[in-house]
Amino acid sequence: MKLLLLGGTSDALKLCQLLLKQHQVIYSIKGLVREPKLDCNIHTGGFGGVQGLIYFLQQQQIDCLLDATHPYAINISHDAKQAAQHCHLPCFHYTRPAWQQQLGDNWITFTDEPHLTQLLNANHHKSTRFFFTTGRLSSAFIGRKNPQHHYIARSVTDNDTQGIQGIKWIKNRGPFRIENERKLFEKYQIDALISKNSGGQSIYAKIQVAREMKLPVYLLQRPEFQSDYPIFSSIDEMLIAVNS
Repeated sequence: MKLLLLGGTSDALKLCQLLLKQHQVIYSIKGLVREPKLDCNIHTGGFGGVQGLIYFLQQQQIDCLLDATHPYAINISHDAKQAAQHCHLPCFHYTRPAWQQQLGDNWITFTDEPHLTQLLNANHHKSTRFFFTTGRLSSAFIGRKNPQHHYIARSVTDNDTQGIQGIKWIKNRGPFRIENERKLFEKYQIDALISKNSGGQSIYAKIQVAREMKLPVYLLQRPEFQSDYPIFSSIDEMLIAVNS
C-alpha cells in the first residue's frame, strides 16, 4: 500500500520507520524542520492548501493518508480530512497526548495572543523575565509588550524580534536535556515560562524545570479537532489500524 504521511514530529518519524517495514511511504514535512534521514521519498514545502493536497494524492496514486502533524497544526489536519474525503481515501489522524498537570505545577491557560498579553500585563509595575517557546512572536503581540518586561524567545526558525529592545532571541531546536534547561533558566533569570502543551518527552524538560523552580507556566490551549476519520493517541494503535 502506498501511503502519504504528513509528519514533522518525532512521533511521525517513529511511525514512518515502522510503516516502511510493510508499505511504500512518502513522508511530508512543511520545511521548517530539518529533513530527516529516512529510507523513503520526502516531500518538503507543503501542498498549497486542500486543492494542492488533492492533486498530490491523485498524482502519486496514494492509497491511504496519515496525519501525524503537530497538535497545534490544526489547519493541516483539516486539509487532510477534506482531501481524503474528496479522493475517497482512508485517513487516520494521530494526536500526541498532552502533558498532564502534576503536583507542584502552576499552570495558567491562555487562548490566544491578546489573552496572553492581558495576563502578562496584569502587574504593570513589576519587571518580569518571560521565556517564550511558542514559536514566532507576531509584531502585534510585541507591540503590546510592557516596557518593564523582558522576553527571552526560543524557536527553530528565524524571528523578526532581532534588535528589539527587551527581547532576547535564541535559535535552537530540541530535544533539550534537563541540565541544559536548568542552566538556561538560571542564566536568563527566568520568572515564567510561556509554552504550547505539545506533549512528548523531547521538550518536556522546560516544564520540569519550571516545576522545580516553582515558576508559573502559561500554556496555549490546544485547538479542538474533530474528524469523521479515526483519531489515535497511540502510535501502536494507529499502526495496527493501518495494517489491518
